[in-house]
Formats: sequence, structure tokens, C-alpha cells
Amino acid sequence: MTITAESYLKENVDDQVTIKPWHKEDTLPVFLRSNYNFYEMTILKTTCILMEITDEIPGINMLQKHIKRIETLTKREIVLLYKEISRYRRKSLIENRISFVVEDGQMYLPFLGLNLKKAPEQVKREVKHFTTSAQLAYLYFLYHKSKVVNMTEFAEMMGLTKMTASRALNDLYHAGLITYEIGGKTGRSKEYKRIADPDYFLKGRIYIKSPVKKIVYVKTEPTGVLTAGLEALAALSMINAPGHPVRAIGKDRLKKQEVEIIENKDLIHDAHLIELQIWDYDPTQFSNKSHVDLMSLYASLKDENDERIEQALEKVLGGEIWYTD
Repeated sequence: MTITAESYLKENVDDQVTIKPWHKEDTLPVFLRSNYNFYEMTILKTTCILMEITDEIPGINMLQKHIKRIETLTKREIVLLYKEISRYRRKSLIENRISFVVEDGQMYLPFLGLNLKKAPEQVKREVKHFTTSAQLAYLYFLYHKSKVVNMTEFAEMMGLTKMTASRALNDLYHAGLITYEIGGKTGRSKEYKRIADPDYFLKGRIYIKSPVKKIVYVKTEPTGVLTAGLEALAALSMINAPGHPVRAIGKDRLKKQEVEIIENKDLIHDAHLIELQIWDYDPTQFSNKSHVDLMSLYASLKDENDERIEQALEKVLGGEIWYTD
């Protein structure tokens, strides 16, 4: 986000503007460091602190208190950094003379000048297909039907940054897959839950993508793999199994292992090697069995142009309470 904002500011305000990480975060209280990312921005020869919200968006009164605290500690002008902003929030910030920059080019810098673009009444991020983090969120709610979680809890469970978790949940919300209520211990946290079956599956399958990033062939099976692809489908249905093992492993887990990848095409065809699918996420996150979870299996095979595979998938998924044809 800082790259986009910096490009806009260079083009429209100051071609010498710089935005870089601020390396004095340790001087701030822990509660501020956990709620914001901080950058140092120099614009029109003025150095200020750029503050990106990473946790739940605070109310205007709390935001003012945080800004005042940081101004006192840094002796710098404070500018909020947003990826997107509603008309209501923009108006509220201007009324309270709180400086901000938005990724799309809107900005309000009262200590320098003013340059605004019209914001839509409600900003919605169009979702065409899931990002990897959004797909993780979708799978989490698919297999945890009754769970209600906030963004911080979800980030911790899935090993994501708060910003990545927030964007994933926003994608599901804008796709109409989850809803939220304001609550929690602070009374300001968004508590997310998914919509009912079978709509959750029916709507989500439009956006779900194959988790397979790459396919390689190996002689020795790495640790932490699960049966995947056509071999997994064959074990769960009447479809014929392939003539070689098929396994899935997360890309991060694979990096930690020494695996010899076979490049010789003749050897691949003749030696019945292990087909190793390298996934964008760890397949063991959603499976406690020897094979990958059913929705990820569906995602990895749904684009196969084979009626037998389609029928086998329908039969396998038909036993799940969230599935309907």
C-alpha cells in the first residue's frame, strides 16, 4: 500500500517524497505498536509519521487520543494511511482536522494543502476469485460452522498478519459469505460468522481456486504430506486411481526440507515417481486424515475437463452437510 501511495504523491504533490519504515517503534507503548504500522514520510521537506491501521478501526475519539499520544512522543505531524475510505469516515476526519492519505489518491494534509477525490458512499472491494488468505478464511468457516471470531483471533489461528487477516475477512464479507456484529470485550470488535448451509458452499465455490501452485516429481516422499489429487479421489470413490502416488505439501513446509526434484521427463514417465503438488497453503491445516480436505480436493480438480471426475467429486461431496447439488 505504501508503494501506491508514494507513487501518487510523487506524481501529484512532490516528486521527492519518500516513505520508509520508521525504526523507532520501540519508543511507543505496546498497545499502539499492535494496532498500527508506522512509516516515516518526507513530503515538501516536512517529515511526518505515516500511521497505518492494522487492527479493528477505532472510533474517532479513540483515534484522536492515539494520535495525540504519538505526536507527543515523536514531535511529528501524524498522517493516517488507508487502503480505502468511506465518505462518512472521510468527512469525520476532515471535521476533526486529522490528516490522511488514501491509496487511491484522496488526501487531506492541512499542514501542507488539500487534494481530494470523490469517495463512494460505501467502498466495496469486488471479489472475482479468492486470494490465498481469503480461501483460508473460507475453508476455516466451512469446517467451523458455528464459530464466531474477530479479526485478531482469526489472524492468530491462521498464522497471518492482522492486515492480511482483515483483508481476507473483508473479501468474504463483500462476497456475502460472512456477516458480523460489533461486540467483543471492547464493544468495538467485529465478530464474524458465516452464512447458513448450503448457501455458504454454493456462493463460495464461485470464487474458490486451485491451491496447487506447482507440480513436481520426486523419488522420496517428503514429511508432512497428504494424499491428494486423483489418488485421493480414487480412495473416496469408484474412479480409477492414477498409476503413481499423488501427494500435497505446503510451499512453506517444502522449503524447510531437502527434496530432490526429478527433471528428466523420460524418468518421470518410466519410474512411476511421486507426483508432488506444491500448495499455496498447508493442506494439513484442514485435514486430520491421510488425504487433503474435501473442499480443497474439489478446488484442485474442479477445472478438469472429465465427466468421470465431475461425477466422482459430486458423489464424494454429497455426503457433507454443507454440500448441495
